[in-house]
Amino acid sequence: METIIVPKEKFAQMEQEIIFLRSTSLYKRLLEFQKNIQGKKYTRKNLGF
Repeated sequence: METIIVPKEKFAQMEQEIIFLRSTSLYKRLLEFQKNIQGKKYTRKNLGF
C-alpha cells in the first residue's frame, strides 16, 4: 500500500463531499442493494445478460 500526501484544503473538501454524498438517496439505495446481495451468488443469466 502506498502512502499519498493530500493538501489540507483538498482533504477538507473531500470530507465535505463524502458527508454530502452519504445524505443522498442514491447512496442509501446503493447501501440497500449491497445489503440485499450479500452472501448470494449471481450468474450472468440471473442478472439478465
